[in-house]
Amino acid sequence: MMQNQEIVWVPQRIFDCPDDHKFALVVLNQSIHLPRDYVLSQWEKAQVTITVDGGTNHWIKYLGDRANDVLSGKCKKYLPTLVTGDMDSISQDLLNKLKSIKAKIIVTPDVMETDFTKSLRELKEYSIKNNIKLNGVHVVAETEGRLDHVIANINTLYKCDKFLNDLWVVQISSNSLTWLLKVGSHKIIIPKILLEKKVWCALIPFGDSNNRVSTTGLKWNLNNTCMKFGELISTSNTYSGQPEVTITTNAPLIWIMGIGPITRVNETD
Repeated sequence: MMQNQEIVWVPQRIFDCPDDHKFALVVLNQSIHLPRDYVLSQWEKAQVTITVDGGTNHWIKYLGDRANDVLSGKCKKYLPTLVTGDMDSISQDLLNKLKSIKAKIIVTPDVMETDFTKSLRELKEYSIKNNIKLNGVHVVAETEGRLDHVIANINTLYKCDKFLNDLWVVQISSNSLTWLLKVGSHKIIIPKILLEKKVWCALIPFGDSNNRVSTTGLKWNLNNTCMKFGELISTSNTYSGQPEVTITTNAPLIWIMGIGPITRVNETD
């Protein structure tokens, strides 16, 4: 989209997944804590599904009793469209079983990029080759555990914007959504329950020391405010009660919003 156009974000579409919202689902190498009915529904509606290296272990474990039918070839529904990564985290036994049922496995050995970044490159190639039009990429990725992995995932959001163009790449954890806001103006339509519960949200600049941000709809708004590490960053913010938040920025920003009341996860600041 053009930088002088307002980009409208509707997070509720991530949960409702209407028919006109075409997306890929990517499972990273972390435990899955999202509700089972939500994740399985997302998987079934996705146009492309990808498990990334050790994320395949977590996916098979998450399937529970369904896993045996998947690995025996009886149930194709929950078999990933692609299994990608350098294959240093996936169980060798699981990898062999997937090969035996002809799963599409793509080894991506490049050590200069994370398996997450490489999986999105493979997604782009697969989508072009198969003429699949997507609106977004839903990435199942908890924000717990190793801080270096969390930061690497955020770095991927910055990197993939350069080759996925206008695709909405959003990381979904059990208690939050995270995505990149490009330079320009944005409007985020906030689900009503998050307004009622005054759930937390945050705006965080990474890597730019000349970030100027203005907002409306937040409890603590910014007015052409300089945001950078070592000075001001907007964490533990919340909503003023208005149905939408507007953000104007002259440098890319990470937006994070709590979703505990939607996923039924208890929230703390």
